[in-house]
Amino acid sequence: MSWVSSILPTIGTLLGGPLGGAAVEAVGKALGMSDATTEKVQKMLTSGQLTAEQMAALQAADIQLKTRMAELGIKAEELAVADRASAREMQIATGSWVPHVIAVLFIGIYLTMICLLLTGSMKLWEDATLTMLLGGLTSGVAMILGYYFGASAAQPNQKK
Repeated sequence: MSWVSSILPTIGTLLGGPLGGAAVEAVGKALGMSDATTEKVQKMLTSGQLTAEQMAALQAADIQLKTRMAELGIKAEELAVADRASAREMQIATGSWVPHVIAVLFIGIYLTMICLLLTGSMKLWEDATLTMLLGGLTSGVAMILGYYFGASAAQPNQKK
């Protein structure tokens, strides 16, 4: 869902995070969903079925949510940074090898898939599932790199 964060920055940052309920509520209202849940909202956003009017409503909802959060003194990007920091702190405290293995496997599968695409052994246009898999792997690799090497956004009290 990386496109969501680029088009709807506030909603994209909050979905799946500590204030995900606010994002779900905003998307639900914008799309006229009476019983919006995180799963339903994510399915709707990734379905590729949104109309131009729905996209405009979502962008308006994103701006409204950002304004509401500013009024309350909540900074979405700082929450995301704190979330990543707490995950890193947990890893330091537990010393688990599982995240490292998952990250290596994930990136290995991603690179293998890219090599297969480049050599022509795999053709995305022959199976829509491969396209979805590549999209999921690409966003996962971005999260893994952000976790291990930091986010592209400047940290609080740090210049870009």
